[in-house]
Amino acid sequence: MAANRPSLLIRPCFQQDLETVQLIYAHHVLSSTGSFELEPPSLDEMTARWSHVVAQGWPWVVASPTTDLTRVLGFAYAKPYHERPAYAGTFEISVYTAPTSMRQGAGALMVNEVLHMLKGDGAREAIALIGDSANAASIGLHKKLGFVQAGTLTNVGEKFGRLLDVVIMQRSLVRR
Repeated sequence: MAANRPSLLIRPCFQQDLETVQLIYAHHVLSSTGSFELEPPSLDEMTARWSHVVAQGWPWVVASPTTDLTRVLGFAYAKPYHERPAYAGTFEISVYTAPTSMRQGAGALMVNEVLHMLKGDGAREAIALIGDSANAASIGLHKKLGFVQAGTLTNVGEKFGRLLDVVIMQRSLVRR
């Protein structure tokens, strides 16, 4: 690991982490096309989202420097791709890092941990729906982690006065 990168621990997200999680996500909502939300969710809304995920036993993790486990540099989670029973075992993964922690390895570590947890729970497929086909960093991260591009939904979003694509990436969690 490079000298300027902190050693990181990927750990479960706890309720006391949610204020920072909400701030990280708000930054992405307000400044990027990685999320198609137009207004950042409140802390209460983020708490409700987190509560729903963890109550079901699905993964939600954060990255913290080993020197300060109370500091949150990013978060990742998984939830079912769709609610219908035929999709059981297929999960959508989301990952966001703090602006000061981008491209320092936290995203890859968090996604790897979520994939490991999903595989351990018997999930078979992981899906990433990446906002904006110009989001090279997220597409590159997922490729690095073994995801393949499964398709592109063209012009399905609109944000900052631009029509935006969604890149669909997929990774199998079972050996064929």
